[in-house]
Amino acid sequence: MAQVGPSIPEDIVRKHVARLRELMRQDDLAAVLVFDPSNMLAFTGTPHAASDRLTCGTVTRDGEVIVVCPAFERPAVSDAEAIATVHTWEEHEDAYRRFADGLKQAGVRAGKLGMDGRIWLEAWQRFTAVCDWLELRSAENLIREVRICKSPAEQELLRAAHRKGERVFLALQEMIRPGVSEIELQRELVQRFALEGITLNPLIQSGPNAAVPHNPTGERALQEGDAIVVDSVIRVDGYNNDLTRTYALGEPSKRTKDAYKAVRKAQAAAIEAARPGVECGELDRIARQIITEAGFGEYFLHRLGHGMGIECHEPPYLVGGNTEKLRPGMCMSVEPGIYVRGEFGIRIEDDILISEDGCEVIRGELPTEVADAFDR
Repeated sequence: MAQVGPSIPEDIVRKHVARLRELMRQDDLAAVLVFDPSNMLAFTGTPHAASDRLTCGTVTRDGEVIVVCPAFERPAVSDAEAIATVHTWEEHEDAYRRFADGLKQAGVRAGKLGMDGRIWLEAWQRFTAVCDWLELRSAENLIREVRICKSPAEQELLRAAHRKGERVFLALQEMIRPGVSEIELQRELVQRFALEGITLNPLIQSGPNAAVPHNPTGERALQEGDAIVVDSVIRVDGYNNDLTRTYALGEPSKRTKDAYKAVRKAQAAAIEAARPGVECGELDRIARQIITEAGFGEYFLHRLGHGMGIECHEPPYLVGGNTEKLRPGMCMSVEPGIYVRGEFGIRIEDDILISEDGCEVIRGELPTEVADAFDR
């Protein structure tokens, strides 16, 4: 299940619904069903979603928003009350039949029902059985279109999340020291920000532990000469930031410095090329070519970046072969990396917003380079 925030501003939900209705009319859909937690949040205002019990939402072409949930879980969808009609079902009832009845009450009695592309196969089959007067088809392209380009209000939340997220790294600069373990450092950060009501789960990897992307934070003690990769996500009003910085403890090896410089050069080149009309895969190619020319091509193990918004990882994806073109309002990470097994890892991640004629690097006080040792 996607990890999403508890709520987003009501006006943003309403704008999502209005945009979806426009696309529904163009695509001749009577209604669209939302199922995934992130889509529930985007179009109903609550992230509460299906488990072994059915919870789902619907937007009709006439603009009615419906949420269906178990009766005893009714309080969990309270964030949807401002815009949605809530239908509940009891444990002995057929939840899918209750959904179908809710559609009919909303006037959806013929036509096409668009389906969330992340719906479970079993659920699709059960919806098909109870909505036999409707033609079911995927509406994933419509849902994706609403969410992929962020409105000015959403962009402001992304910037706010970034400003808050930077504080983790600024605090960390004062805390890195020889002998402290990765997990101890993580706990210090978590405790420090918990006092402000901020929930963190930073990923901290040092030395050879950083050579495996997303390696869990462990017990290894930081040592002189280490490169330390720190990846942290913070959410504000349902919207995410995603930042990674690589610190140095003491003097890194020449090979580590060379890798860092290649990663930084690759990131800068990709950001410079980011503008409307450029294919997502082209940015990955630009960064990968620079890292390859520096002799580290085989160690760049993942895509260049991913979109972000309600989810930390969402379309578009900056990956080789992706011909989707960048558009104003898209927000994404640019995070090249080099990972030499048994030695070190390097990753630098900044977030960008595509503008009308280029891109904005979302930033505040935190510089991209946080360790002078890599330049010496």
